[in-house]
Amino acid sequence: MSTSLQDLLSIETRTLLEEESRLANAVRGMEESLSGLRDIDLVLSLAGTRLSLSLQLLKRITGRVDPAARQELEEMITEKSLSALRLVEGLLAENISEDQKGIVQANPLYPNVKNLLEQFLLAGGGGFMESRQADARKRRVLSQSIVAAIRKYTGEDDRYPPLELERYPPVVRKLLLFLFPVMIRENPERPPYGIEEGQEVTYAAQNMKLPLSQAIFYMENELLPDLKVKLVQSPGARALQEEIRRVQERVDEYKKLRFFPRSTPVLLEKGYYTEGMTGYTTDGEMLVPIPLPVSFKSGTNLDRKMELVRMDVVRRIAGRKVSGAVDKEYRRLRGLSSGIRGNSRTTSMKLDAVWGYRVLRQDFPFLRRLTDKAMFEELVDLVHAAGAGTSESRIAALIEKDQGAAEILSPSLEADPPAGAVPGPAGPPL
Repeated sequence: MSTSLQDLLSIETRTLLEEESRLANAVRGMEESLSGLRDIDLVLSLAGTRLSLSLQLLKRITGRVDPAARQELEEMITEKSLSALRLVEGLLAENISEDQKGIVQANPLYPNVKNLLEQFLLAGGGGFMESRQADARKRRVLSQSIVAAIRKYTGEDDRYPPLELERYPPVVRKLLLFLFPVMIRENPERPPYGIEEGQEVTYAAQNMKLPLSQAIFYMENELLPDLKVKLVQSPGARALQEEIRRVQERVDEYKKLRFFPRSTPVLLEKGYYTEGMTGYTTDGEMLVPIPLPVSFKSGTNLDRKMELVRMDVVRRIAGRKVSGAVDKEYRRLRGLSSGIRGNSRTTSMKLDAVWGYRVLRQDFPFLRRLTDKAMFEELVDLVHAAGAGTSESRIAALIEKDQGAAEILSPSLEADPPAGAVPGPAGPPL
């Protein structure tokens, strides 16, 4: 930061910068110590502080500002405002239980963040959220990654026959069922598999699995205090006393557990199968059950394919000088600074692809097509109808056209966007 820019910063701006640093460290510390857990209050406070900071910096831009200092101011405004939007989008996109939909919007800090965003836009900040025109090389690399991901994941993958267990001796059958409970089952369904559009269902469960650190935190800070309040309201309730005793015993038991962190449990796509088959998260932390009722939508085959394509595009882009923010996080994950999550061999598998997609989407508005089902199907038809080279050229042209529209990238603060995020590793730069 130049001396001239330092001179431009008011006392209020410096105070906001200190507060931003404090909140960012708090959010990062919670994510790293609790396997990616996010505190809604902390994250919204950080987003609000960054938007307030952007407003203050916007006021410092005048005709008398030195050109070099002006450029630094503009870059700082862009960085702070877009990172605030990514924080809010990240919260709204989390996989929240169906009975808790709207919990982010119901938070008392949320209206303030929404109001600050409106103030920033009215003050002329929208221009700092416009996507910048990328060079031809970046468009070419992105189009190649999109075509490769679509060709990889959008084929007919739900027609393969199941393993016929009856062909194996009883001992072998039992061994297979024990080793592969997710992939192999008795009396399996016949193809086609999955859930088609219009057939989505809602599942419910009375228990769920969480990383060990999150499970202890939840029971100590959420479940037990709530039960104790109920006991105060109903003194002498034997059922409540017994439940408190059981929960406390489980907390004590989990605190005594020791496990060997596993950097890469198994090289599968991040999500249900990795965790279900290994008993570890993709970040190497042990999964344990807790008494937490949840309900969630099944999603469809198309939802699954869209998510896989988005994740694959981010992983292909990482480290290829298309997005500075994604490359910076990729380098961090390769080094020791990321702790047990660091892995120079499978770095792209550790990357938070949901966050990476939000970053790339801000730079390339075209990528919004990967979350719209109708537009995604059109894109798939284009790729499968034409050859790889022709598809890449057409998509590169569409990427350039969408960037030329100078769309202001801001999240909908009225409703939840499509879900797709999952609790994952300690998050990328805040």
